[in-house]
Amino acid sequence: MVLGISLGGHAAWHCILHDPRITTAVIVIGCPDYVSLMSDRARLSKRKTWTKSDPPGATFLDSTDFPDSLVKAVEKYDPAGLLLDKVSARSNENYGRRPSEEEKKRLMPLMRSTLQGKRILNLSGKVDKLVPYKCGELFIKWLENATAPNGWFCDGGLVFEDIVFEGVGHEMSPAMLTEALRFITQTLENSKDTVRGRSSKL
Repeated sequence: MVLGISLGGHAAWHCILHDPRITTAVIVIGCPDYVSLMSDRARLSKRKTWTKSDPPGATFLDSTDFPDSLVKAVEKYDPAGLLLDKVSARSNENYGRRPSEEEKKRLMPLMRSTLQGKRILNLSGKVDKLVPYKCGELFIKWLENATAPNGWFCDGGLVFEDIVFEGVGHEMSPAMLTEALRFITQTLENSKDTVRGRSSKL
C-alpha cells in the first residue's frame, strides 16, 4: 500500500502503476498528468518557451524547459503519458473518446499489467492552486469511463474513487484524512480477498 501527499501523490500514482507489490494507493493532492500540470505552470509563469509560439504553448514540449528526454520519460512512467500514448500527439479528444479496437490492442495489456485488481483513492482540493484538479481531471474522467459498468475495462477489477473537496486548497484537510482512513480500513478488512489472482500483500 502507498499513501502520498503533493509530490508524494505524484509518486504514488507511479508506484501503483509500476510496482506489482503495491495493490492499493491513497493519492492526496497529486496529479496523474505531468504534461498538463507543467504546461499549466509554464502558462501561468509566462515562460518564454510557452509564450514565444503562436498559439502559445505549441512548442513547449521538446523545448529547453521540457526537453525530449523528459518527454520520453513521461511517456514511459507518467500515468497519462503511458496510457494515452504519444504525448506530442495527445489532445483533449484523446481523453473523451472510446479507444478504437486497434488502440485497445495496445491498451488492454497495459491496463492489465498496471491496474488490474488494484484500489485507488484520489483526493483533491477544489481550490488547489499549486496542483489544480483540472490538470488531472481529463485523465481521471478517462479512467472512470474505462472502468464504468459499460466501460471497455469494466472487467479489470479496478476500484477507483475520486473525491474533490470544496473550499480545500493544497493541503490534506481533516475530511480528506477521514476518507483516507475509511479507504485504508476497507482495504485492510478485505486484505484476505484475492487481488490479481493472489492474496493481497499490504
